[in-house]
Amino acid sequence: MRKDVAKALWAKATDVAFRYSQHDRANNFNNETFKVKEIIPISAQGAMVVFKKSSGKFALAHFIHVDHPKNPFWQYYIMGSQHFINLHMLTEKYAEVENHNFSLNFEHTDVTWP
Repeated sequence: MRKDVAKALWAKATDVAFRYSQHDRANNFNNETFKVKEIIPISAQGAMVVFKKSSGKFALAHFIHVDHPKNPFWQYYIMGSQHFINLHMLTEKYAEVENHNFSLNFEHTDVTWP
């Protein structure tokens, strides 16, 4: 992960913690506050952020960096069990798509693809 991207991630994660800590935030029924506990890079453009709540519980967020040429930014969502099911399905479908696309790299050559 580039240094500028890592610094932007830290800034975004701390901003998310600040915004989620607002007592008047929708669905903050327990008036919890959030702090960044850990940032775990998972690629050059992705990371997991663990937040520690004032209740002692943790929350997990998936952050994805969008390297837009004019305005790069971090997008995130708080992970729930439904996301893991969706991600599992996504990885399976991604493998199918890559498998399909690979042979198309040889379409206009002398290589015979089975």
